[in-house]
Amino acid sequence: MLLKVDLHVHTVYSDGRGTVEEVLRVARAKGLDGLAITDHVTLDGYFEAKSYESGLFILPGYEIPTDAGHVLVLGLEVLPPERGFMRYEELIRWARDNGGFTVLAHPAVGRARWDKWVRCKPDAVEVLNASYPFSRYFVGKGVRIALRLSVPMVGGSDAHYPRCVGDAYTILDVKNPGDWNPLKALKNGIAGFDGRLSPLPARLRIGLGYILSVL
Repeated sequence: MLLKVDLHVHTVYSDGRGTVEEVLRVARAKGLDGLAITDHVTLDGYFEAKSYESGLFILPGYEIPTDAGHVLVLGLEVLPPERGFMRYEELIRWARDNGGFTVLAHPAVGRARWDKWVRCKPDAVEVLNASYPFSRYFVGKGVRIALRLSVPMVGGSDAHYPRCVGDAYTILDVKNPGDWNPLKALKNGIAGFDGRLSPLPARLRIGLGYILSVL
């Protein structure tokens, strides 16, 4: 069974514009099976989402800035001991030691840090980010990064507006729907990514804003 999961979503608990309820409503309307709430350095949005009977599976997650780009940490209900900016290698090793799953977030933007990425590989690379200003160049670069690191390719909306949730997503191949958990499926069943870019106004506000911040 193939499931559609948006692995990169923000809410009002960090720099998103939508409430958790709005995010969940759009996710259901777009036919997602689940999503990860990945606010910046907080799990508050995840715990609120988990409290609702949404019919979706909700992955814990958060986004951490590092000296080698932003990293999504998925599957853990605890934050790292350091809050805010971290050294890349320390975050990857901490997440791995605690059973989490790490994703290089929008690595096609900004300077490649091959020395760090190769020495301490993430578990996956976000190839399709729906907030990219345009797709061909950035997605192509993301594919090249994932291939060089020999790790799975995933997709996420990086939604900061509720209407953008689910614009890009990861496809999980679940072999036994009666006995599975989302984190295990992430580690063993990534089947690819799909979706599209978000509407241009949202991309201009979010994608270009991030690009300017890392230049």
